Amino acid sequence: MMNTIPPTRVTGVVAVTAQTPRANALGQALTRADNSQSVLAGMTLREKIGQKIMLDFRYWGQDSASGAGHRGLNACIENILRDYHIGGVILFANNLKDADQIRRLTGQLAAVPQTHGIGLLIGTDNEGGNVFRLPRGDYTAFAGNMALGALYEGHGESALPYLQGKIMAQELCSLGLNLNFAPVVDVNSNQANPVINVRAFGDCPAQVDRLARQMVKGSAQIVTCYKHFPGHGDTHTDSHLNLPRVDRNREQAYAVDLAPYIAAIADNDAPDMIMTAHIQYPALDDSLITRLDGEDIIVPATLSRRIQHHLLRQEMGYRGVTITDALDMKAISDHFDPRDVVKRVFNAGVDIALMPVSVQAADEEDKLRELIDYIVAQVERGEIDSEEIDVSVARILTLKRAKNILAGQAASAAIGETERRLAKEVESAIADQSITLLQNHQLLPLRDVSRRVAIFTPWGEQGHAVLQVLQQKGFHDVSSHKIDEIAWQAQRQEIDRCDIVIVGSQAIGFSPVENNGQASGANGTGDTAHIAAIIDYAHRQQKKIVLLLMRSPYDIIHFDGKTDAIVATYAYYGLDNGVRRGESLFAAARALVGDLKPSGKLPVNIYNVDPQGAITDIRYPRGFGLNG
Repeated sequence: MMNTIPPTRVTGVVAVTAQTPRANALGQALTRADNSQSVLAGMTLREKIGQKIMLDFRYWGQDSASGAGHRGLNACIENILRDYHIGGVILFANNLKDADQIRRLTGQLAAVPQTHGIGLLIGTDNEGGNVFRLPRGDYTAFAGNMALGALYEGHGESALPYLQGKIMAQELCSLGLNLNFAPVVDVNSNQANPVINVRAFGDCPAQVDRLARQMVKGSAQIVTCYKHFPGHGDTHTDSHLNLPRVDRNREQAYAVDLAPYIAAIADNDAPDMIMTAHIQYPALDDSLITRLDGEDIIVPATLSRRIQHHLLRQEMGYRGVTITDALDMKAISDHFDPRDVVKRVFNAGVDIALMPVSVQAADEEDKLRELIDYIVAQVERGEIDSEEIDVSVARILTLKRAKNILAGQAASAAIGETERRLAKEVESAIADQSITLLQNHQLLPLRDVSRRVAIFTPWGEQGHAVLQVLQQKGFHDVSSHKIDEIAWQAQRQEIDRCDIVIVGSQAIGFSPVENNGQASGANGTGDTAHIAAIIDYAHRQQKKIVLLLMRSPYDIIHFDGKTDAIVATYAYYGLDNGVRRGESLFAAARALVGDLKPSGKLPVNIYNVDPQGAITDIRYPRGFGLNG
């Protein structure tokens, strides 16, 4: 069984470092224990401020609306990184095409001359599942956090979360990245949460804590990051689009949202980094801040000293590095001036400002220069505490020293064929063991290969994955349709001629974070009405109906009155032009035809909802799942 694989089986990746003359004496000092202060003493104020900024260049030379990305390092970007002493760069899917290009880009970034031999943090969001920036098909995407939660509920303790963390870290290191903004430790207690949802391990704080720690232990060779502090799990607004608010009381905050952080820090298992949440949390800080239009609002957690310093640092005792969520998200950018935001971020005690300005062309460099000039002036006037700047930069330097992040010193790693095979084995095992059967009215498994089957899914690749498995099993009359590419009349005709209808749901439309952080087109698949119409018509025609919950298991409340079988997959990628971009839909299809026994259990409670949208009683409890 895959859940018995010991952690020691994933080996064979050894970081190889090549130091260039740019790693000067001060840089060498950084590698020795307890010398961050000596490096700090030799830094100018502008150099310190630069270390506290992390930029992106995904739209360089492009209109951001086009989605095009910059996949190389030109002289202008290099000059910006060098001249402003920038501490880190975040890469998006726009920047990441294939292995050779990614290694070339990260090698160029690592080689940018930096004063004092301090290297760049080179990071990305590689959570697994639906938030995955590396090229799908080339690297191990996994099924995502909630799939791990379902696996845990069904199987108990397993080596698989540790192995997933190990494999993800190995693959990132092999490409020259040294920071992964993962895992998500939000406790998803709001089933209408549009931005966290299946990115969470579940709604049980103890389970979130346990699984997150295993992933971090597996990822020890890179910088890991818990997010989003103090907790984004009970929101019904996406912070990419607006400013959410959490209305728990203080006792609930400690018992739920803060619990994974408190436990890990208390046990000396804290991650290297913690990312803030762009949310209002009045139980933790109800002070007011004036936004651009002059209205006073409750301060967002990212800008709150009570939350980021008094709570996280002083009360909870966290000693690692903190970083904001992206400051271009509308929860912040729609309400505040960018320069004032960074001032407030630093005064709140947050170490790194992520994406505080967008520099898309050489003539936009002034935005960065003006920001740094402003912050320097604020420090010199005493509006920002210079001693706190020093303490903050010392934390960053200590982290870089611990992870061997030095200028001109790029880590490379050779991943052998054995490790590649094991990665695929682990990915498949997680998908297989997470599939959750929520309903079966004597329909599954499908045995009669003469029955005609019609598949309807939001994306073509989803249906193609299911289609391939059914055809391999011997079903000879199977059709697959992308919902928005087949007219309603044609849909009804397909339903009329078939015996079984398989419908894939993404009723809770996906967040911009699942769309490479881009807001445009992010909610296009959340079509509850259309999916319900297909199910309703098939039910009236007395067809057998299978519903695949391909993203959120919470979708079940919209549909389970007229279906014959319901399966939760927690992930929605399939087969695109012959490339397997995820394993969960293949696993679900094998469950449909009896080649896989569903063994996952729900890692969340699912509640009934009244006509006003308020939750009532539990319909499916955490731990529920039928035996296949």
